Amino acid sequence: MIIIAPYNKKHIPYDLLLEADPEKDNVDNYLLKGLLFGAYDYDVLAGVYIIIEKEDYIFELVNLSVKEDYQRKGIGKILISHAENQAKLLGGKHMEIGTAFPLVPYYEKQGYSYYKTIKNFFVDNYSAPVIDKGILLKDMEVLRKEI
Repeated sequence: MIIIAPYNKKHIPYDLLLEADPEKDNVDNYLLKGLLFGAYDYDVLAGVYIIIEKEDYIFELVNLSVKEDYQRKGIGKILISHAENQAKLLGGKHMEIGTAFPLVPYYEKQGYSYYKTIKNFFVDNYSAPVIDKGILLKDMEVLRKEI
């Protein structure tokens, strides 16, 4: 059984968070501004997410990561749903997710739609090239969902 709970920020799970965003400065910035939650399978951390409030009524899921052993078991979907509910509790009306093209279909299955493209995001905001599934990432696709 998976339980979602606020994560203790004293022991940051950088191993997971850096899988979703390889730039530690970005992750640290998200942690300062956002809420960190963990998905637990009994006492094992299976996944994490961070949400931030971008502007009034708009939240962003800035980091979502699931341990490899727990992938393809619905944990990501559970975390996304929990993040949306947390944003709603805080007055959110929309949730955004910035991602690279390879993950767009996954988020579309969760009800997200194309909102905009940020050209050269991965080139301009990372100190080293970002590669996902063998693809050099360049542009960020921003998806949005009414929550």
